[in-house]
Amino acid sequence: MMIKAMSQAGLNLFIPMELLINSLNALSLSEKRQISQLLNEAIADAEEENWQRDEETKKEIQLVRDEYANGNYSEFSNIKEQLKQGAITRAERDLGLVEEWFNLEEAC
Repeated sequence: MMIKAMSQAGLNLFIPMELLINSLNALSLSEKRQISQLLNEAIADAEEENWQRDEETKKEIQLVRDEYANGNYSEFSNIKEQLKQGAITRAERDLGLVEEWFNLEEAC
């Protein structure tokens, strides 16, 4: 497998995968971390580009923007209260699940 790489001067290079791996293995830990950071940034940029071109993602983003513009959102304080109420509502069910789980373990 050949890897296409662009040097800082803008040249396109084709590097065999095995040579690339051997070169990476020869780097110091610090140099490997620098490569990792560069790769993570390049991956994030590429993913963002894909998201910007993906029609379904565009629709989802627009839907969220529309909901926000229409006031259809929860503030953090409301979300915290909703989570608390949900936990209280599900507490009896969850306790039953825990009791069932421990009864199963005792039977084994």
